[in-house]
Amino acid sequence: MIEVKGDFLMKKEILLATLATLFVAGCAGVQIPQIFQQTTTVLGGTGMVITEFTPDSTAVYGGQTNRFRMTVSNKGGQAVPEAESVVFLTGSAVDPVGDDTIYWTGDSDLIKDFDKEMKPYDPVRDIPADEKTISWSLTAPNISKGEQTNYLFIGRVYYDYRTKVTGNIWVYSESEADAARAAERPLQKSTWSATSGPVAINARVTQDPVILYAGETTFTLVIKVSNAGGGVLYEAGSIDYTTAEGSDDPDDLALAAADINRVTIAGTVGGSALPGDCTGTHELVGGKDLTLTCDVPITPPLTFQGFPITITADYGYFAERTASVMVSGR
Repeated sequence: MIEVKGDFLMKKEILLATLATLFVAGCAGVQIPQIFQQTTTVLGGTGMVITEFTPDSTAVYGGQTNRFRMTVSNKGGQAVPEAESVVFLTGSAVDPVGDDTIYWTGDSDLIKDFDKEMKPYDPVRDIPADEKTISWSLTAPNISKGEQTNYLFIGRVYYDYRTKVTGNIWVYSESEADAARAAERPLQKSTWSATSGPVAINARVTQDPVILYAGETTFTLVIKVSNAGGGVLYEAGSIDYTTAEGSDDPDDLALAAADINRVTIAGTVGGSALPGDCTGTHELVGGKDLTLTCDVPITPPLTFQGFPITITADYGYFAERTASVMVSGR
């Protein structure tokens, strides 16, 4: 008779158990848990968008009236009060009260408002984004018979806006992180969501999840701010829209050089304000991306804790569309 040793039986049982585990995992699609979960990428989108800017006719005779229509829709995630936006029509030769042999004349209100709050799409009630069409009627200059001149027109929308990011940052003590690793239990990573706007915010923590070792009381936050809307960014409050509305003077929309590419950042973590290195009014030099980095104080948890975070970017913005009209003398 062949004698079966005890250690051989033990190895055989281990082998069979391992094969059974692999077989079940393969059939059920089970995967070995990962210690770190994936994080969410956050980017902004668009705000007040000119969806149409067209004249009724692209070719007219001198002295003929032409209508220009601009349609604007709030494609972002922030409502715009009536007092915080205007639309503007200008061009290569537009002066409502000028010499009618040189200028397009007529409608004296080149700067107009929406006469309503412009709301974004409401996903909860499935209500479409607000859209408004505004028009101007101008008379073409009486140029000489036989002449033809092509005139350029520019339609703009100016508005103040906000992009808002909310999230949750998980912070672990060293002992809790070690216990999770030993049990192959995943540690939660930060999650983020953002409203859409022409200024995009991408926020992250450099160590995700945050593990505070002995004596540590801060984590590092990085905020990247980008002009993603294709228009011009300026500091919120730089334009008095109420005064400008109803005017034909483009100087009412003038921006100082110091106002351009400025954005104001604010935020809180766990109810406490973010440090100064990550807040305040900053310049996107040359319109390029801005990166802010700060060490955020936090109360170390005994085990682990999620800390809610909010980051806001406040700014003004304008976007434009162009159109052209050929005028023939008669």
